[in-house]
Amino acid sequence: MTEDTPSTGTPSTGTPETAGPGPSEAEDWIRAFPVVPPEHADLPPHHDHCLGCGPANPHGHQLRARRDAHGVHAHHSFDSRHVGAPAIAHGGAVATVLDDLFGFLLYTVGELAVTRHLAVDYLAPVLLYTPYTLRAHIHARDGRKLHLRATIEDNHAHVVTTATAVFLIVDIDHFLTPRHTTPHTDNAPAATTPTAHEDQQRPHMDRP
Repeated sequence: MTEDTPSTGTPSTGTPETAGPGPSEAEDWIRAFPVVPPEHADLPPHHDHCLGCGPANPHGHQLRARRDAHGVHAHHSFDSRHVGAPAIAHGGAVATVLDDLFGFLLYTVGELAVTRHLAVDYLAPVLLYTPYTLRAHIHARDGRKLHLRATIEDNHAHVVTTATAVFLIVDIDHFLTPRHTTPHTDNAPAATTPTAHEDQQRPHMDRP
């Protein structure tokens, strides 16, 4: 894969019987997840059946992301499976891709985390069958909280969507025993200090 290769959301050949990994396979995946050498720009899918990036999920987006000096980025087009209003991508589909892109940032920190909060601002319609560039970076970290930011740009570098998220660092047991009924707790204060690379962000990352 090259940096300019977009993910098109083209369905792969999958069947309902291949709905996901078994328990032992899932444990192997979880334990290996953070291990991606820093020199690897191309980042692997979270797992084969992930809705956002899984290559074996015929209903997913097959998002492909790359690491860069600021965080991660991807090229993506939405198709007829993601339609909301005619010719426009559904807001939920856009949010799904952004949440998944944030997940790729975990490869850069080498830790597991889950989405605590996700907010999306839709500044302009995201059109079907139109190439977009998605970028995400870590704005700040406080304790177990990762404060994340992302944008979606069209081919003219116009920002059509922005997003912020809080991801909460968790340990492996969270995924091995997923049927928790107690909410996550975290006493870390709200983030006030950006990470070192924040001051070096491209201008488009700071657009309202």
